[in-house]
Amino acid sequence: MKIAERARPAPLPLPEEVSPDEVHQATARLTAYISGRTDDDGAIREQCESRVLESALALSLMTRTGTDSPARDRLLTYLRGHQESPDKLDRVLASCAVAAAAGRRADGDSTLVDTLAAGVLGAAPGFISTRRRLMVYAVLSVLGCPLPADAELPGGGQVPTDPLHSWAAVQQASITLILAGALGVRNRATEAALDTLLATDPADTVWEGYALMHLLVLHALAGVPGHEETVRRGLTTLLRHQRTDGGFPFVLEMHNWCTSTGGLALHAAGADPALLRRMAATLGAQRGGAPLRSLSRGEALTGGWSMSPVVAQNDVDDTSCALEFLQAVDPVAHAGAVRGGVAALLAVQGADGGFPTYVAGASSEPCMTAAAVCALGPHPATAPQRAKALAFLADHQFADGGFEPGWSRSRLHSLFRVRLAACTADPGDARSAAMAERIERTVRETQNTDGGWGMQPGDPSDDISTAYGLITLLHADDPRPVGAALTWLLQRQKADGSYGGPPDMVGPRPFAYHFPLLTDIPVLLALGHTRARVRDLRGSLQGVR
Repeated sequence: MKIAERARPAPLPLPEEVSPDEVHQATARLTAYISGRTDDDGAIREQCESRVLESALALSLMTRTGTDSPARDRLLTYLRGHQESPDKLDRVLASCAVAAAAGRRADGDSTLVDTLAAGVLGAAPGFISTRRRLMVYAVLSVLGCPLPADAELPGGGQVPTDPLHSWAAVQQASITLILAGALGVRNRATEAALDTLLATDPADTVWEGYALMHLLVLHALAGVPGHEETVRRGLTTLLRHQRTDGGFPFVLEMHNWCTSTGGLALHAAGADPALLRRMAATLGAQRGGAPLRSLSRGEALTGGWSMSPVVAQNDVDDTSCALEFLQAVDPVAHAGAVRGGVAALLAVQGADGGFPTYVAGASSEPCMTAAAVCALGPHPATAPQRAKALAFLADHQFADGGFEPGWSRSRLHSLFRVRLAACTADPGDARSAAMAERIERTVRETQNTDGGWGMQPGDPSDDISTAYGLITLLHADDPRPVGAALTWLLQRQKADGSYGGPPDMVGPRPFAYHFPLLTDIPVLLALGHTRARVRDLRGSLQGVR
């Protein structure tokens, strides 16, 4: 997400309707707001908010184990408040969990299954569709809904051998045991799944800080005789992380991700260099992830960064953003970490030129590939690998200019990252230039009349998508859509300098989760890119420390 150093177009003129003082002041306020959310060591330790999916599973587990406590009452209140949610997936999950807690099935349960499955599968990449469909069935099964006729064990009920990262391996093992219990199946695959789940130490640890996975593990073990004490203790462990609103989060923390993306945005905006150095030092020390047992099947990314210090699972996204930030702040001081991170990325590049999220040999993804290209951009020795990656991106661009969904609900997320990746292409790379032109065209054509962008074409404008769209068109040559987008964002800023709107990040895809500061960070990144690309806005911020 760093502003590219190569193929930089000529500066854009400041649109007449935009006041440079307004842009500077908005940037300064947002910079101060995000800077104020960093700890003394420079880390951003934002808390994940409650989510209906985990909360529904937690209530179902309490119901299943006969747990009756004030914590259960608070959780029930949280879920009742989401039974009329505008999000149809949340409505289904909350309704199923509340009905099961009352000892009945939700009205129209077969319709609920169809609704949830259709909503999930329609927004997930094709290569995970089977795994995601079975996860939906497992979730609805523990919420008291009947299994559809096409329910089956993952992998046809065989002991799995395909390359999977740790989280997917544990998820698949959980789904295997949950569905096996509902289908009355027991075989070598269920025995192997049980071994995998017990290796996560669910009685005493929320493995990898992953609350959703912890809940799936406990539900799976609850269906296996002899593990009642493990489930009871595991529920007690989970309750330590109940949020004040009564719900439960997707994950406990994402400190590395928040720090690296926040650092990139602050750097682009010209924030205090001393703060940036503290952030970089803390982030650089986190390379490698937590010393926990990996359950990956295949060559996992190692030597890079995970999403948080408590997490062992490294990934391309966190590694790429951490590399970009360290290289932007002080590539010499962090030369060792940078070398290790570059090697980690190159080790998982696929034969097709693309990059997966976690494990070598897994499906390459456009958004991850774009992130890796941007991170590798400052390294001339990686030119052949970057050329292959850019060719992968060009090969996988849709006719409408877009790309397969990544880890965001917003179509603009992959578009802006691929557009920045294209900035690193050699001047004679005609395919990358054509790809960039198609991206700019589709972003320009899907801009709403109010100047912003929504998650998908036709959706109401939101802060995050508009930030992504603005970054994209700053690398084009027409200032008019830039002015409209800037005007929209300036009008949306709150009194304290922050922004709002719906979250875009998803996990597991397509379930959205929310760290509030991850709305502010893309907007500041967009304002930082504006500062670099628009005449009369260049220069450092004054008085923002």
